[in-house]
Amino acid sequence: KFVELPKIEEKEKRKEIHQWIRGSFSKYACADTHEGQIRIWHKKFEKEMPSFGKFDKVGKPRTARAKKQIWPEGKPNFLQFVLYKENVDTGTATGNIVRNLRGRVRLGYAGMKDKRGITSQFCTLYQRRPEEIISFNKARRSGGGGSTYGNVCVIRVGNFKYVNRETNLGMLKGNRFDVVLRNVDVGREVEKPKEYIEKAAKAFQENGFINYFGMQRFGKDHDTHKVGIEILKRNFKGAVDMIMRTKPNEAQRTNFARKKWEKRFESLADEDRKTKEKVEKECAGKVLRDMGRFMACEVALLNCLKREPLNYRKAWTRIPKHIRSMFLHAVQSVVWNHAVSRRIERHGKKVCVGDLVQLGKKEQSENGESSTSGRKGKIVKVLTEEDLKAKTFSLTDVVLPLVGTKIDYPENETNQDIEDLLKGWGLEKSDLKKIDDKELSLGGDYRKIVCKPSDINYTISEYTNPLQPLIPTDLMKINKEELKFPEEKSEKKSLNALVVGFTLPPSSYATVALRELMKRPTSSEYQRQLQLEGECEGSLGKEKKDDKDGMKIDDKDDAKIDDKDDMKIDNE
Repeated sequence: KFVELPKIEEKEKRKEIHQWIRGSFSKYACADTHEGQIRIWHKKFEKEMPSFGKFDKVGKPRTARAKKQIWPEGKPNFLQFVLYKENVDTGTATGNIVRNLRGRVRLGYAGMKDKRGITSQFCTLYQRRPEEIISFNKARRSGGGGSTYGNVCVIRVGNFKYVNRETNLGMLKGNRFDVVLRNVDVGREVEKPKEYIEKAAKAFQENGFINYFGMQRFGKDHDTHKVGIEILKRNFKGAVDMIMRTKPNEAQRTNFARKKWEKRFESLADEDRKTKEKVEKECAGKVLRDMGRFMACEVALLNCLKREPLNYRKAWTRIPKHIRSMFLHAVQSVVWNHAVSRRIERHGKKVCVGDLVQLGKKEQSENGESSTSGRKGKIVKVLTEEDLKAKTFSLTDVVLPLVGTKIDYPENETNQDIEDLLKGWGLEKSDLKKIDDKELSLGGDYRKIVCKPSDINYTISEYTNPLQPLIPTDLMKINKEELKFPEEKSEKKSLNALVVGFTLPPSSYATVALRELMKRPTSSEYQRQLQLEGECEGSLGKEKKDDKDGMKIDDKDDAKIDDKDDMKIDNE
């Protein structure tokens, strides 16, 4: 375990030997002093040293707080807990937790939940104790599930447990949703609205829905994929301009700053690079002051261009990696949505020669990860005439690829649809291999055309107060709070609500599922015009939205499964 050196009386000499061991042999050995004699220990026995944990890496005594941070041997490294939140997204909620912890923080979760959802999810913290985050349960107001709390966000933590495995993105097995659809209006011509609603819910359960990527995949302004296209073209200036362009419904100050950026070179008489650098450097500094604190992309770009004007490629790399990858994944999503619409429009529910079907997954490694990054371990097969005659596969088995460098493409018209869309943007499949960003790649993946929700349940409720909570939240259940309904009957006409619960696999969108159930758009533009009372769609405008690039899935020329036996194009 250790060897002893001859006794050394002089303290300074012992100190020099300790420093020499820490500097030259720290990977292999460590040392302590016992009754004037230096003992050199093998590294694997350092935890048996009487002084283990009492000194830091440079030999200084640890403080009382630092001593407490030595993690007990044999104890699992990860504190697992449930994060409950209201009116805040997962990124902001976990950011609040991280900011309240001292030192280096390693927090993991399997998926992002948006701000509008009242959600519960598992998270893990590396080598932390419950008492370090339990304060989130004390200083903040309890949640209720209605909208009476305004803009107050609620964060709670609990169900603490130590585990050996960290929770990370990609580990998600599925999401459970419980959704209230209020003021359900089936039309005046329907005599029995409750029976009509029940029929729609049963059709949703039996048929499923086209597994589109939801609108939130493409950002608030539906332009995320356009930035990704410019990056695939290696047009970094175009990508920066796309991110910095003026956007609707922003604060006047921010809008003015974006216009200033767009017009920064207008007054220049020549194209002299040094002059342009000076103008852009000065403009970046001024515009930066008017960007909001949540505009991570814009702030990262301007901070870089303020120091290195005109270096758009470097500015792009200053955007956080997960946001940069989001732009490229949006391109994959647009292509997939476009391809599946054309495929359903052309063939409906039929399985065709050349379609891809997923047979299973390859064996996974010990850490739970697949042996192939692009296919994620999925095994696919190209269908032949013999497969069609055997009637072994149905549309629920068919997958379409997310474009990439490590996947196979269908051997039919769908492949041509994909190539045509890329060509329209000035791209080819080979461009997916030439991403000028060392940290990013597009391996590709496979995604099922049809998604069938599981564990579906639904009830039809009547209510009069438009803000009446109709399902209890997890926090209400913990606090043993019951839903309170008015005892006296209201003179107001009662409204119908459909309370539906279902489970979706990873990367399937509840907004798309609800769109199929309601046969109505789920875009924020449409939803903002609906009324909580009276005729639900009474205030709808007559504006017609476009359907560019196959991205918008709420308008015409889009495929859906309806409650009949066949699949058709929705021309509502």
